[in-house]
Amino acid sequence: MKFFSLLALAATAFASPIVSSNNNIQSSTIRPNAIYQPKVFVISMFELERDPWLTSMDFPHNITVPGLSPVYPTIHCDKNFDICQVTIGEGEINAAASVTALGLNPLFDLSKTYFLIAGIAGGEPQYTTIGGVTFAKYAVQVGLEYQFAYEDYHDIHPDWLGGYVPYGTEDQDTYPGNVYGTEVFEVNENLRDRAVELALKANLSRGNDLNHQFRQLYPEAAAKAYPTVSKCDVVTSDNYFSGNVLNDYFSNLTRLMTNGTGEYCSTAQEDNASLEAFTRLDKYGLVDFDRVMVMRTISDFSRPPPTMNAIDYFFNRTDGGIQASLDNLVLAGEPIVKDIVNNWEKVYADGKKYSSKNYVGDIFGTNGGTPDFGKSSFEIA
Repeated sequence: MKFFSLLALAATAFASPIVSSNNNIQSSTIRPNAIYQPKVFVISMFELERDPWLTSMDFPHNITVPGLSPVYPTIHCDKNFDICQVTIGEGEINAAASVTALGLNPLFDLSKTYFLIAGIAGGEPQYTTIGGVTFAKYAVQVGLEYQFAYEDYHDIHPDWLGGYVPYGTEDQDTYPGNVYGTEVFEVNENLRDRAVELALKANLSRGNDLNHQFRQLYPEAAAKAYPTVSKCDVVTSDNYFSGNVLNDYFSNLTRLMTNGTGEYCSTAQEDNASLEAFTRLDKYGLVDFDRVMVMRTISDFSRPPPTMNAIDYFFNRTDGGIQASLDNLVLAGEPIVKDIVNNWEKVYADGKKYSSKNYVGDIFGTNGGTPDFGKSSFEIA
């Protein structure tokens, strides 16, 4: 009898990954063998963003997961597996591949897990400063555009801000005519606001004397000030960019892509890629997109002060380094992480108190609802 019971168990285990209806076969999303159900996952992009979390928290458990970055193959978890940290690698391809690998790993049930994307970024001086903390509602992928060299467009279109034009258009002020689906993501504003509320109580690092001196080179009040927490939006591009022209253009593009409501204040290389992976995982119940937060702390300004040109600033700036931004990842991010764990049963487990009141998701409405950005119809590229 024991032999046949084992056979039946094995048959069930092998059968469960497949759901079949007529000639349509689909992988099951059931996780019968899941061992870990973290309450929070902190997502870092590279070691400098990872290390403050490993230093601040006790992560005795190390789990190697196939498909993560070959540079960062290990997930770190606390003693109860309530809080875990993963480093996904820099750039859009690394981010998408790593988040997908994590979400599909059968050891984890992430259906109720909260995710905090916690990275450093360049910052717009109109909204933030060195060491500043930003929490986004929108993430805008700015690299999906036509691109022309300056020499090829400036005589014909002297009014253009840079050589970018949205797909399916012939000018810079028209919403894209065709889309890939990853151009804009909107996350849970209610949860974002809770994270900001808690982060505002933190005693943020103000950085060093060089940071303070460099801030004073800017005319903007936000740039001159000590770091604080801001609600504003992130743009994603694999290209590092700097200078007034590109920042002006991407600021305009952010407003265009979000139908006038988004305000670009921080730069990233990964966020839209990570959010696309979460969108696909959410569609099958593997994660809850409503539980995703995007935090970026500012390591440098995305444009030079009036006394410097973009090239000199980018290669020879003297702003004092990125330590304040690294310190503030944990100082600003840990409050929401601990709040989730400490109030899990009463507040966060069912996801109701801080559920979204705004639309959340991509430009296609993949996971339900109607986007409050975009237009009525697109060509899908």
